[in-house]
Amino acid sequence: MSFRKNQVFGISAALTTPFAPDGTIDHGLLCHHARRVLNQGCVSVTLGGTTGEGPSLSHGEKIAAYHALTASGIAAGDIVFAIIESSLTTAIHAAREAARLGSRYVLVAPPFYFKGVAADGVSDWYRLFLTAIADTGLHVILYHIPQLTTAPMPCDLVADLLAAFPKQISGIKDSAGDWSHTRQLLERFPDIDILIGDERLLEQGVALGASGAISGVANFRVDLLTPILTGAKADAHLAGLVDIILRYPVTPAVKALVAHLNGEAEWRGARAPLAGLRKDQYETLCAGYDGLYA
Repeated sequence: MSFRKNQVFGISAALTTPFAPDGTIDHGLLCHHARRVLNQGCVSVTLGGTTGEGPSLSHGEKIAAYHALTASGIAAGDIVFAIIESSLTTAIHAAREAARLGSRYVLVAPPFYFKGVAADGVSDWYRLFLTAIADTGLHVILYHIPQLTTAPMPCDLVADLLAAFPKQISGIKDSAGDWSHTRQLLERFPDIDILIGDERLLEQGVALGASGAISGVANFRVDLLTPILTGAKADAHLAGLVDIILRYPVTPAVKALVAHLNGEAEWRGARAPLAGLRKDQYETLCAGYDGLYA
């Protein structure tokens, strides 16, 4: 029997990661922020994804952050654990640990280091991964973000994996920003959660059955997104807001707006190889936001 949607997935914040002056994760601020976005309307937080600088975090750091979140009162079931690993063994270990800790969902990117890999190679990696975690009960969300992984997930690959692992694959996060691909996913896979990564496409996606989003914007304005899930038109300035963010490295820009809107300058830092926005970039970004929403 295939996985069947029985409710809207909702909006999950692609949780940003704050760093202390010594470069370690600021667990206090992370927990405060996670509780904040959940209180503002997010149904979950996604830990260690792209916006969370997950590829720059060690597995141990992600687990420590997870423990900090749950110790602060956030339910384990409200944490989507992101897995962005080229190593199959590491990915399997991370998923089994997420299940042990109580997560229901894992967001799993394809292996990304080797370029020009045939689709069969990506399929084999996922098949081995899914077989190895079959006993965990985890819902797996495939992660399509080819602009970073250079490992696209065409619809035929998704179809083959879904046919082989219908009880495990619950959805796909589509972060390519390519409406033609998003539309194909929605038309071909109505029984799994199609999650929109580019907020500019959320209204169109929901109209065709998208279940929600794992969103960077949800770190500071989830209120712009949740009404769309119930049929409201997108805020008139939402596309313009995303366009402004995309003028800069996306993760530092999201962190800058979290800092700006909450008066928390600590958010402006990033972990190498990313860097926080320069003062002039920060001021221009914030002025652009204020021009839309002040």
